[in-house]
Order: sequence, then C-alpha cells, then structure tokens
Amino acid sequence: MFFIGMLVCLLGACASSKDVVYLQDVKINSRVKAALQYRTVIHVDDLLSIVVSCDDIETALPFNTPMIGLGRNSTVTTSEQLYGYLVDTDGTIDFPVLGKIKVEGLSRTELAAKLKKELSNYLKNPIVTIQYLNFKVTVLGEVKAPGSYKVNSERVSIFDALGMAGDLQINAKRKNVLVMREDGDEKVFAQLDLTSENIIHSPFFYLQQNDVVYVEPNKARIVGGNAGAFLPYVLSSISTLVAILAIAIR
Repeated sequence: MFFIGMLVCLLGACASSKDVVYLQDVKINSRVKAALQYRTVIHVDDLLSIVVSCDDIETALPFNTPMIGLGRNSTVTTSEQLYGYLVDTDGTIDFPVLGKIKVEGLSRTELAAKLKKELSNYLKNPIVTIQYLNFKVTVLGEVKAPGSYKVNSERVSIFDALGMAGDLQINAKRKNVLVMREDGDEKVFAQLDLTSENIIHSPFFYLQQNDVVYVEPNKARIVGGNAGAFLPYVLSSISTLVAILAIAIR
C-alpha cells in the first residue's frame, strides 16, 4: 500500500490559486475603460429577422416576408418559427420591393438606417427592427459543458460564453484561451489571458457570431491523463513485485 500511495502522489497534481483565479490584477472598486468599442457586423450566412412597420400597417405589408413562397434568402427556423433573410455568398439579401441589398460588413443599426432611408420613398415614418436569428458561439475543450450556444444578445463576452458552457474545469489552462474567428474567407486566431485585466482591451473580448473558443488542458491534466492510461499496468507490476518480495522474505 505504501508503494501505491507514493505512486498516486507522483501521478496526481494540484492547481494553485494562481492557476485558476480570473482577473488576478484587478483592483477592487477601480474602473477600467475598454480601449476598443464593441461592434458586431453582419457576415455571410447570417440569418436576419427584418420587420418593417409604419403609421399605416397595410402599406408596410409588401416589405415584410410573406408566410409562404420562401426563396433562397427567406428561411424559417423550426425553433422560433420566425422567417428571416439569409445573407448570400455575395453579402446581399433579396429584400421585398427593394431587391438586392448589400448588408455584409454593416451593423444592425447601420442596416436599419440604410433600409429606413430606402423605405422612406414608399412609407411614412418607417420603423425597421432587425435581429440575428442564428447568432451562436462554440466553446470546446476543458469546460464542463462543451458545445454550441445560441446567443439572444449580440453582445457576449468571453466570460459570458464560458459561463454558458458551465465554466472552466479545474485543469483548464487560463492564460492562453484560443479564439477562432471568421473574417471573410479567412480565419483569425487570438489567445486570451483570463487571469489578466488587459483582456478587456482585446478585440476578441467580445465574441462575434460563429466564434469558436478552445480551452487547453494544463500540463498536470496532460501528464495525469497519460499516466492514467498506464496506471493499471503499473499497479499490476507493483502488486507482482510485492508478492515476490513477500515470498522471498518468508
């Protein structure tokens, strides 16, 4: 049993508070202003809900997605039962009456203003309401509940996403969390240090739609995992050795 106890001690690993505490250098009651302004923009394959209204509801009907006759840019989601406009590969949507409209790269507010200006030629005091229908982030690795999560608000921080995934495991590496982001036809990668206050200045602190967050295991988890695979063989060898020694000293 002594040998087994020693083996467990060697294979086991403990995490110190320096390895697990978030935002370690934050001063209590201090205020820190983020250096970058948060802005979410529309991308290809985003699904947008666009509702148009005005003083005369009847005149606004032609500018809203009909309940039937769905095309390439009008898609219904089974969970919300809402119709939306899927941003095409050329960054446009096919909007009723107005036709093709370039939306890629615009924020919701900017697109609403653009549509309102166009609709003013047809409607009195038009109101345009836009929402994302498929805004999601994916969290993988050393979290309690990895997976893809739909976000009802377009303002979601890295901590919000980790919270949705049940927070980090104790063996998660907190100083270089990887974020993968789509930028047109390219992928952009960044690493975030969850233990530092400077994380709020990163353009990746607030996530964009379809961002992927990956949390690595720390060295203790890797070593422990590798050792665990060989543990039955090691214990078997020790048991055999103990039996031989017991016979030898009789």
